[in-house]
Amino acid sequence: MDAPEPIAAWLWASGSLLLSILWTNLTWFFRRPRPDTANEIVSRLTNWRFAPSLLQFLRLLYYIGLPYGALLWGRDAVIASLLGLGGKKVDVTPAANWLDWAYDVGWTAALGIVAWALLALGWRAYRRALGDAGSKSPVAGADASGWALLREAAFHEVHWAFYRNAPLLTLGAYWGIWGGLAMAALEAALNPVWRKGLADPQKAPAQLMRGALAVVSGALFWQTHNLWLAVMLHWGVSWGLALCAKRET
Repeated sequence: MDAPEPIAAWLWASGSLLLSILWTNLTWFFRRPRPDTANEIVSRLTNWRFAPSLLQFLRLLYYIGLPYGALLWGRDAVIASLLGLGGKKVDVTPAANWLDWAYDVGWTAALGIVAWALLALGWRAYRRALGDAGSKSPVAGADASGWALLREAAFHEVHWAFYRNAPLLTLGAYWGIWGGLAMAALEAALNPVWRKGLADPQKAPAQLMRGALAVVSGALFWQTHNLWLAVMLHWGVSWGLALCAKRET
């Protein structure tokens, strides 16, 4: 294997960021009122029966396919261990290295419980504030299935790990994690749908939860360097919060 290439890593990460910005802003643009002909075309596309499946396929290509392609064909621009897919603790089976795995699983469970508890408290306070304001509308994402939450956990954790890769190569472990978070924050800030969602009482909780989980993911990577555990933590916390939301609605 050749030496890692930070410049190539930044090119891959920047390309992903630019693609995300382009896609989200184009989507926002076409959601705005247009002349009748344009509205009809957009309406037909969005109401096409295969549109949801096509959307999820495109998201799969972006969130999973792009990092995987960079890992395979990026000429060492993306390093498996920096994604949380390699290294001495991840490559071996739990039976062969049970002490490290037990430590990492325990750390993941503890961090997940703390994250869930804090987010659940924040959620209850938010719901109470909405109730005091007279809002009875359901919060977006509260009815999501466990499989949908697992899909989103995998998509976002791989995406965040991909964004950490270049900063880790350039800045080292500690600042590299913060650099990856900064890229994810920049991506969200340049997404008009995300910005509008923060002002929506029904959408804001899910978006704030996602932001909090990005920070938790960085903390977990610092301790374990294990993408699989990050996906499980993300899934468990988001599913637990969804169950709480269902009980209170």
